[in-house]
Amino acid sequence: MKQLLTITFYLLVCLNSIGQTTISNILTPKHQNIKGTKISLIPPKGFDNATNFLGLQQNESGSTIMIIDLPAPFSEISKAFTKETFLTKGIVAKEIEHLTFNNLPALFVTAEQNAYGKTFSKFMLVFGSEKEIMMINGAFPNNLQEIGEEIKTSILSSYYDANKKINPFENIDYEIDVSSSKLIFASGMANSLTFTSDGKSPTQSNDKTYLIVAKSFGQMEIADKKLFSLNRLKQLPMEFVKTESIQEISIDGIAGYEMIATVKDKKTGALEKAYQTILFSDNLYYILSAGTNNDFDNNINAIRNVVKTFKRK
Repeated sequence: MKQLLTITFYLLVCLNSIGQTTISNILTPKHQNIKGTKISLIPPKGFDNATNFLGLQQNESGSTIMIIDLPAPFSEISKAFTKETFLTKGIVAKEIEHLTFNNLPALFVTAEQNAYGKTFSKFMLVFGSEKEIMMINGAFPNNLQEIGEEIKTSILSSYYDANKKINPFENIDYEIDVSSSKLIFASGMANSLTFTSDGKSPTQSNDKTYLIVAKSFGQMEIADKKLFSLNRLKQLPMEFVKTESIQEISIDGIAGYEMIATVKDKKTGALEKAYQTILFSDNLYYILSAGTNNDFDNNINAIRNVVKTFKRK
């Protein structure tokens, strides 16, 4: 579950009532499948396929619709969708409505968030089963409510094909080789890949060694990259104890910072090691985050060797 919480963190760091409690959609010629996802929807006018995430974007207004697939039970993860939890992520949830969406339990969230010096309104549809959750997250500048209504209509037009087969490696612009390690591919969603010791996410093994590779969703100017990297490390869902090392690194021609820290499991209090490398490229960044709860030196060295194989396609 820790790996899932970490992904959810990456991804979240990714007023009006709907007026109905049950929504059932059918696939129409107007629907467009969002490449790399099980979701088809009717796009808002002027929106194109996104370049850095799974979804749609309108460059002129800075508005987006992002699709995120979580391999987790809706009954458990939906408990975290509270106004208090959103507030810890800098999101002010104005309304959280319970729905039935395409015969599945769902939540529809109306919220606001400050980012890049602007206030963005957000509509988020979350629904799923005990195996999978779909999150459709729309965001738009707060002063463009007309576009917001189009985004809301588009999100609520969504059609979910639970049986659609997705190749998680097709829609990412990087690759990494774990063949020399004990890590096994476990899951892929949005711009991220997760590897664990047993190939399951969340892992069911006593060996909690994992690696998550992800690409940032949007461009941002980062003045102090070292401080940014350190802050991201401290925000992982473990209790931070101390930084063991921090050094500059370059992989595939991209510069960044590699960090190792001692952390503590919040439930058990057991000490673990956290590893993180962030590579900065063209106002985007790639983050490679890992951790292990045993055989620290060997596992961290193995993770380092895997990270060095990272390269853009």
